[in-house]
Formats: sequence, C-alpha cells, structure tokens
Amino acid sequence: MKKSLIFAFGMIGTIGFATVVPLVAFAFLGKYLDSHFRTGHNFFYTGIALAVPVIYLTVRQVAQSAIRDFDTLTNDKTKKK
Repeated sequence: MKKSLIFAFGMIGTIGFATVVPLVAFAFLGKYLDSHFRTGHNFFYTGIALAVPVIYLTVRQVAQSAIRDFDTLTNDKTKKK
C-alpha cells in the first residue's frame, strides 16, 4: 500500500512537471519574441500551440514508463505472497 501511494504521488509530480515546463518555456519564448518583434500575441499563441504536442509526447512516454514500473511493482507483490 505504501509503495503504491508513493508511486502515485510520484506520477502526479512527474506528469505535472512534464506539463508545466514546456508550456511555460514556450509561452515565455513566445512572449519574448512578441515584445522583440512587436507582433501582438502571435508568437505567444504559437508557442502555446507548439507546447501541446511536446506535452502530449512527454506525458505519453512517462505514462508508458509508469505502466512498466507499475507492472514490475505489482509482480513483486504477487511473488512475495
């Protein structure tokens, strides 16, 4: 029970981090380019749009890794019984 709870909180943190970092990075880059080229919010919105596929691919990779780790964790529990 304790390991699965720690695993769940770790996954929440990892997915949150994998979501926030690209979103903030692309948004700040877009904001900077908008101020540099005086283009309104065009680069900002483009940065957000480019962050979405990056977030998807990152979260997908993290989820696949988590599924493998969870299977290993549950298989260890069944072997101990």
